[in-house]
Amino acid sequence: MTTNYEWFMENNMDKFSGKWVAIDGNKVLESDMKLDALLKKVKDSYPKSRPFITKIRDKLLRLRS
Repeated sequence: MTTNYEWFMENNMDKFSGKWVAIDGNKVLESDMKLDALLKKVKDSYPKSRPFITKIRDKLLRLRS
């Protein structure tokens, strides 16, 4: 089984551009533009989960890097 980070690195996250995402069990559990809102969603919906959380850079910024 791959780690959540490995899954994140191997998958296209363009549809989450500019958002914070919580990944666990090789899937995106939740996403939101604001970190505090994402953390609340994860805590409320997945109280036992310890997901990998990261912000997906805007696609335009990735293209310029």
